[in-house]
Amino acid sequence: MPANQELLMLLNKRIKNVTDEIKDQNADALLIFNQANYRYLTNFTGEEAELILTKDGDRVLLSDSRFKDQIRHQAPGELEVVMQTMDNIKEISHQLQKLPVKKVLVEGEFISASQFDTLVEQNPDIEFVLCNELVEKARTVKDELELKALQKAIDISMQSFKEILPLIKPGVTEKAIGAKLDYLFKINGGEGPSFETIIASGYRGSWAHGVASDKKIQEGELIVIDFGSFYNGYTADITRTVALGQVDSELEKIYRIVYEAQKRGIEAAVAGHTGADIDKAARSYITEQGYGEFFGHGIGHGIGLEIHELCTPAMPYSKEVMKDNMAITVEPGIYLPDKGGVRIEDDILISGKDPITMSNLPKKELLVL
Repeated sequence: MPANQELLMLLNKRIKNVTDEIKDQNADALLIFNQANYRYLTNFTGEEAELILTKDGDRVLLSDSRFKDQIRHQAPGELEVVMQTMDNIKEISHQLQKLPVKKVLVEGEFISASQFDTLVEQNPDIEFVLCNELVEKARTVKDELELKALQKAIDISMQSFKEILPLIKPGVTEKAIGAKLDYLFKINGGEGPSFETIIASGYRGSWAHGVASDKKIQEGELIVIDFGSFYNGYTADITRTVALGQVDSELEKIYRIVYEAQKRGIEAAVAGHTGADIDKAARSYITEQGYGEFFGHGIGHGIGLEIHELCTPAMPYSKEVMKDNMAITVEPGIYLPDKGGVRIEDDILISGKDPITMSNLPKKELLVL
């Protein structure tokens, strides 16, 4: 099957899933601002666009002349493309008034209060209702094309990580390691880092989000490396903790605890379990070992077109029920103030009762450089 035809078939499935949600809300259309969401439904990757999706699956993409040829090449299927010549809310109103719509859902997270008020004022015959994460709900379960892109992003990230290990030596700054890793993502076929790369050595390892700094790495330190590349819009998110030379015995101990906790968390990442079930499986072990107070963040989140999915008030990870082909992270950690920290994170595909670890970098033993 030609690639374009395969893409169109998958887009049509995605469109149907979202239009089913629109119908469930007794609405006629959905107004989409989130770039990840209109990309999911059109394959158009540009910024500064909006998409109107009707309950019947008709799509109206509003953009501007900068993206005309890009849209033509990227977006297959029946798609009305409007090159905007006026303020975007005014253009949206103009297009909505051409459609047989009476009730329109609006992505509440991506429109300001003043824009929403203007939309209501300009369309007195249309009822507008703010909604939360209709497209995101459909995006939680990945299709074949998404899983291929996600695995490629993971493979690129892992290869790049392997290539920076020889550079980790005493006196090298965290920023130097992080910059090289970000560079390698692109050299190895990716689109660059999907978040600000974390390189946290020594005492900074206790900072869960210790992005690369000017600190020089020293002998006898643990280094927490949290990284991920984009590929075709999809993102990896992996963490490994390595040692430069021999480290304190307690740091070796917490590494073994985190490894076992992650193993238990992954085993619990099965269809039918909630995020809270996965969290409990890992957290209870860390607590039993006496380090519960030093694991303060959640066990994971969804990944896909965005680095953090399934982790909002509308779709909290703890309450979400795992389904086949959801992609999540499992990332327990222990962070000892002023001493160092350990985190191990992998990308996991929900597959019935047998979770698949998509990132397979070694981790059973602490890697000593």
